[in-house]
Amino acid sequence: MWLPRGLAPLGERNFALYWSGQMLSQTGTWVELTATSWLLYSITESPVLLGLVGLFRAVPIVLLSPIGGTIADRVPRRRLLFVTQSASVVLSLILGTLVLTGTVQFWHIYLVSFCSSVVGAFDGPTRSSMFPTLVPRGQLQNAVTLHAVLFRSSMLAGPAVGGWLIAQFGTAAPYYVNALSYFALIAGLLAMRLPPNEVARARPSVGADALSGIRYVLRSPILPLILVIEAFLNVFGSNSALITIFARDVLGLGAQGFGLLLAGQGAGAILGTLALVLVGDVRRKGLVMIGAGSVYAAAMVSFAWSRSFELSVACLVVLGCVDAVWGAIRNTIVQLVADDEYRGRVMGLTIVTTRGVTNLAQVETGAAVALLGPVAAATLGAAVVALTVLGGAARSERLRTFAGGAPRHATRSPV
Repeated sequence: MWLPRGLAPLGERNFALYWSGQMLSQTGTWVELTATSWLLYSITESPVLLGLVGLFRAVPIVLLSPIGGTIADRVPRRRLLFVTQSASVVLSLILGTLVLTGTVQFWHIYLVSFCSSVVGAFDGPTRSSMFPTLVPRGQLQNAVTLHAVLFRSSMLAGPAVGGWLIAQFGTAAPYYVNALSYFALIAGLLAMRLPPNEVARARPSVGADALSGIRYVLRSPILPLILVIEAFLNVFGSNSALITIFARDVLGLGAQGFGLLLAGQGAGAILGTLALVLVGDVRRKGLVMIGAGSVYAAAMVSFAWSRSFELSVACLVVLGCVDAVWGAIRNTIVQLVADDEYRGRVMGLTIVTTRGVTNLAQVETGAAVALLGPVAAATLGAAVVALTVLGGAARSERLRTFAGGAPRHATRSPV
């Protein structure tokens, strides 16, 4: 079947199964994250305690993702995903049952969030390093963009569904919906037709392998700078804790309004990723990434000072759009620069600066809001983002002019 160039990876059976399973699974994840943020703030009524959950999510990601990426380079990735997805089902059912029985305490949320992040430290690098092996290398950038479409679509649907489920059926329902959603990816993995796994060669210890991955990244002329900028953007940028506080305390919204704010950000993200699909290969990748980061900071300042629900949604639409462009281009650059032999370890370090540091952002948000108030905290965060992006652009001509292609002499990794 003929497909437009941007959609060509969906013509690959294995990638199509993986993509559709991920779509449902990621949507369920956002349903649960929306419920968890609302539930925790309802229980504690404290910005600090709301932000503290980010610490419990961040620590396992930061400490274990490099190990998770190393394992993803050493074992069959599909088998590892079976384990992580099954564990995630159990954790969602546990928290949903605690909510349903009325016995949930804020520390339960911290504990389950910590365990989920332990699982995520192995799941995330495995997902990211697996999907490029499901398409020909010539389709890699389009596959990365479609993966971004998947993630951003889940950001659109998940919060809206989560807010609706809370309003209609109570806070326990999103956890059971998320548990069910994991089976979509499990079914897709089972249906894939994959070649026999390559026979693993003799390898050093896991620790030595992880250190070799760190050295590989540090030797790169571009990867360290991308990861540093990404870390600052994720710490000081927009996050669910900040939007929760603005929804309740600044705009005076309920659960459905909160869900619509998050959905507005997801809608913008869809627009950004669809634009990339239509445009196809972006030649000036570094310049586009820097421009997106600058607009992100401006949209965040506008959101901070808005007192209108409609204007706030519009700001989040813009923010989500440029964030999607930033993320897709950044991930494309990383995937193109990384050799397949080190892909899992590179993805592990990337996840430290995306998921791990993003969770720490909730701690920063809680502390900054408690000290400065929500408007000043968001404004300060936007200023830090702008200075970091522009400083990185000024520092590295290679980043500004990056338009690279796939690495030569790449080998196909086992899945």
